[in-house]
Formats: sequence, C-alpha cells, structure tokens
Amino acid sequence: METTLMGHGGLRIPRLGFGTYQIAPRDTEQLVGEALRAGYRHIDTARYYRNEAGVGAAVRACGLDRGDIWITSKLPIAGDDTDEVRSAIDATVDALGTHVDLYLIHWPMPRRGRYPRTWQALRAAQADGRLSGIGVSNFHRAQLDRILADGGPPPVVNQIEAHPHFANNDLRQYCAERGIAVAAWSPLAAGSVLRDPAIQSVAGELGRTPSQIILRWHLQRGDIVLPKASSPQRIAENAAVFDFSLDARQMARIDRLDRGEAGRTGPHPERL
Repeated sequence: METTLMGHGGLRIPRLGFGTYQIAPRDTEQLVGEALRAGYRHIDTARYYRNEAGVGAAVRACGLDRGDIWITSKLPIAGDDTDEVRSAIDATVDALGTHVDLYLIHWPMPRRGRYPRTWQALRAAQADGRLSGIGVSNFHRAQLDRILADGGPPPVVNQIEAHPHFANNDLRQYCAERGIAVAAWSPLAAGSVLRDPAIQSVAGELGRTPSQIILRWHLQRGDIVLPKASSPQRIAENAAVFDFSLDARQMARIDRLDRGEAGRTGPHPERL
C-alpha cells in the first residue's frame, strides 16, 4: 500500500502522521523524536497546541533529511485577517526553525464569516512563496462551497473528525469528488472505539491491536490518519500498519459501527 498521497502540485503527503494535540510542550521533542524513529514522516501540530518549537527541535535532531519529513501546522483560531495570517505564518516558521509543508485554517468559525478572506490570505501567501501547501480543517460543505466559488485550486487537505463511530462519509465523498484529501483527526475517537466488540473481534482474528485495526481501516478508506500516542510502545504500535490488510468482510463490519452525528466526540464546526 502506498504510504504517501499525491496532492495538488505534486505534493506527496505521508498518509500516517503523528498527532501532537494535547502533548505538553515539555514532552513534544521526546515524543516526536520517538515517532520519527518509529517511521513516521508526517508530524501534525498547530499554533494552538503551543508545541511547534518541540516539533522543530525533534526534526532537527533526528538525523533525517528535512525533505523526507512533512510538517503540517495550523493558523491560530483568532488569526483570520490578512496581516494576522502573515504574522502567524512567521511565528510558526520561527518556532519550528524550518518551513511548514502544509498550513491549514484550523476552524472556519462560520458565525464570524471571515474564513473566505482568510483563505484568500493563505492563497496570497502561497503565491508569494511563503507557503507551499495550503488547506483547511473542520470545514463542512457550505464553507468549502464558499471558498471554491472564488476560483483557484481547492484546498490540498480538509482535516476532519473521522473514526468508526463517526465515519463522516458524506463529507469525505464531497471532498473526494473535488480532489481534496481527507485527514482524520481523533482517528481512535479518543480511545472509545478501541473497546468496541467488533473492533476487538477483528483484532483477535488478525493478531493485531485494536488501534492497528482502526488505523488500517482508515488507510484502506483512503484517509490520511493522525493518531496521537504518549508512550514509545504505542507510538511504534500505531506505525506498524502497513504490513497487513483487512478483507472486505472485516471492512464492512467496521463500516457498520457508524453512528452518524451521535458518534461525534469533538465540537460541531457549524456551532463555533
């Protein structure tokens, strides 16, 4: 199975990423270093996480070529004006000590109505060489329709909540039809899906852990997947998902776990 996904402009995005949400700044360098040693080549961070400096330190210390590592970061939630976007990009690059490969609008905040001009500011930053890849996070169809109506290439990625209890299939299909890759945050539903009997059963059949089964399900659906882990053992476990596959019956069993909106664990983007 391909470990990278081809995005717009020939960007090759590693499909397994290490999520750093709620990883304390003091622990970030160590845990990101563990992830890179385990084989991760995509690190996901954000200004809101306050750990970009630790991500950059780990990348510099790992001994790998910078070109072999993909870093995704995100705009501060309040930084939605053009000048604020420029300042936020500079702050991210300064904290990382290197360039960012993909920069996302973190939340659309549709009630504020500023996301269209924020997207235009990202496009301008891309045009002047400050950014290479640009995308969005937590955008629903209405917000995507709005920014696509202005013309230009679509976002490279839409990072959304997705897991077996909240498959988010309608939005995934919408993105696929428009060439927008989907990255799944909270792919394990903050751990709650691990205890599902169907997941446990498939794990037993294959001699794998529940988290490996869920991550494999995401990959076979075509998602970029961003698990977080806080121990070297779990980090390595989550990386070992490219040497087995789920058959059609096992995929269907997991597909049937979808609860729709009742399975959502994070905030609803339309209500922010």
